[in-house]
Amino acid sequence: MSCLSACSRLLLALSLFVFWPVVLLGQSSAPAASPSQAGLRVFDPTLVDKSIDPCENFYRYSCNGWFQHNPLPPDQISYGRFTELQELNRQHLKQILEQAAVASPTRTTNEQKIGDEYASCMDTAAIDKAGLAPLQPELDRIAALRSAAELPALVGHLHSIGVNVFFDMSSDQDLANANNVISSYGAGGLGLPERDYYTRTDAKSVEQRAQYVDHVHRILVLAGETDAQAKKDAETLLAIETRLAKASLTVTELRDPQNINHPTDVASFAKELMHFPLPAYVAAVHAPAVGKMNDSEPKFFVEFNALVADTLLDQIRAYLRWHLLHAYAGTSMPAAFEYETWRFYQHELNGAEKQQERWKLCTNRVDREMGEALGQVYVEKYFPPSAKQHALEMTVAIEQAMNKDIDRLDWMSPGTKVKAKEKLRAVMNKVGYPDKWRDYSKLAIVRGDALGNQERVRQFNFARDLAKIGKPVDKNEWMMSPPTVNAYYEPQQNNVNFPAGYFQPPFFSDREDDAANFGDMGSTIGHELTHGFDDEGRQFDKEGNLTDWWTKDDEQKFNERAQCMVKQYDAIEAVPGVHLNGKLTLGENLADLGGLWLAWIAWQERAETAHLDMNAKTDGYTPDQRFWIAYAQQWCTQTRPEQLRTQAETDPHAPDEYRTNTVLQDLPVFAKSFSCKKTDKMVSATPCRVW
Repeated sequence: MSCLSACSRLLLALSLFVFWPVVLLGQSSAPAASPSQAGLRVFDPTLVDKSIDPCENFYRYSCNGWFQHNPLPPDQISYGRFTELQELNRQHLKQILEQAAVASPTRTTNEQKIGDEYASCMDTAAIDKAGLAPLQPELDRIAALRSAAELPALVGHLHSIGVNVFFDMSSDQDLANANNVISSYGAGGLGLPERDYYTRTDAKSVEQRAQYVDHVHRILVLAGETDAQAKKDAETLLAIETRLAKASLTVTELRDPQNINHPTDVASFAKELMHFPLPAYVAAVHAPAVGKMNDSEPKFFVEFNALVADTLLDQIRAYLRWHLLHAYAGTSMPAAFEYETWRFYQHELNGAEKQQERWKLCTNRVDREMGEALGQVYVEKYFPPSAKQHALEMTVAIEQAMNKDIDRLDWMSPGTKVKAKEKLRAVMNKVGYPDKWRDYSKLAIVRGDALGNQERVRQFNFARDLAKIGKPVDKNEWMMSPPTVNAYYEPQQNNVNFPAGYFQPPFFSDREDDAANFGDMGSTIGHELTHGFDDEGRQFDKEGNLTDWWTKDDEQKFNERAQCMVKQYDAIEAVPGVHLNGKLTLGENLADLGGLWLAWIAWQERAETAHLDMNAKTDGYTPDQRFWIAYAQQWCTQTRPEQLRTQAETDPHAPDEYRTNTVLQDLPVFAKSFSCKKTDKMVSATPCRVW
């Protein structure tokens, strides 16, 4: 998913979980065995630890067996059930790519592109031999910058090849008219994960900034700078990025769409950037020079304008040079650059102990670059029409449960309920893959040119994105590739999206009962649906427009109930000294709780229709117990302390243990299933509830 616009920032927060790059994802250095389809189950009784009281810690009760059999691999910062399926899917993609990489006159055009891109990425000998030569034209372009007047065209070019300097520019849906696509300008230009890494004053944050400066210094030395110059440029970079960061919205502020809704027009915006001639930038990226746009962070652009005016040109060149190297220092550049990038971002920031195997990195790269070309082959092999039909049937069942649940709400007025149901009926369900596949015919992939391929892919995707401006929104477009193990709700399009790669064990299986499937995949479907009515999603109407369709009284009641969850998660200490941010995680927490409740309602109705004996036991558990255990087991995850810290500080999702225990503590029906007492830890004395 792109993070370039206000829309995509919302989308990131409304996915089931944020994708940290897989190379980022403890106790053991032994690698976990590669999962097999046959070995993955939605409900697995062998993972349950009966020595744990389910009313004291249900997460450990449900997952301890999984922890014992799945030590954290050294190349991951976290490893869980999602990673198991990601690894299995990646094995499938590897087979597809290795076959496509064999030159053959029978290869399709897409097979040639994905196969040659994979082969180029895997050819580390050629990449090492080429050194910095493939990037030299871009380095020379930066070195040739001689005046501030030349900066906009240069920034535009760098943006077009995927270099994140100064700010972000992309297409976006008009927040006031969701059918239209406009230009969107927002904050950007940072090398650390998010803005508060530059502003926090605790000892760990100070240490991380020092490590970042050291990392930048090392990369610049690898690129040929002297030690003294590299140290100076690294300090300059931190100073520039700190200015940009302090002018940017926080991750919590970005969650409120009202904070990023500042409509204007391109001409008016250009007048505000007195020291950065916007027409030259617009011409360089081939974006509209006139028309409506969104300035998502006006305060940021005031500071950016000042920064351009008072920053020495050699400092700007140093900043641009670093970001160019940073943008390509992964699978396109020699091993020393790749290792140094891994050392800082994965090892120092997140605790990974080992780099991932090359084929995994290259598989991820092709999926990220040409996901629908690769996904089309994947779907043909691994996602039969019957799987799509079952997924749609479950989605409809969850929507019907929500329709009934709205009627039961005692805090919402009849008028608002009518509008809520209108929005629910308008939800578009997208399952598996696009109805129309993306056209890559204009993208040139040259075997043996790893860096050139990456540059052309980025140019292709950037141009494709900007070409949307001024056109109607394509609601059939997907933001995730078909093999992705994730899901998302798009608030401005009012649709739920479930890629094909997700509808497999350990999350869904035709071989298992409804209790397991609804507890697991059903809760995910409910999660995404509830996002349409969480603290962000509820601000959009059935058409996806940012508009208030609530009565003031209903809004107040919603906020009061939501505040209960803010306080609940604020109290959780993820790692010593770092608490969760209840406002940052509010939308995901609402979706977790609401989604599980909807899945429970839908499954209860399914069980009643089937005249299911609720006292009969399978594998030693009643149907309702299997429902709750299946829910918990989807979250079984080993996570490094460093990653837990990063997650607590930056991620809108709570760590998986709390996505289990804290959610279940708020549901009396769970306590009843395991005969928990009011004084037990898994029973909240003051349960929170919105949907």
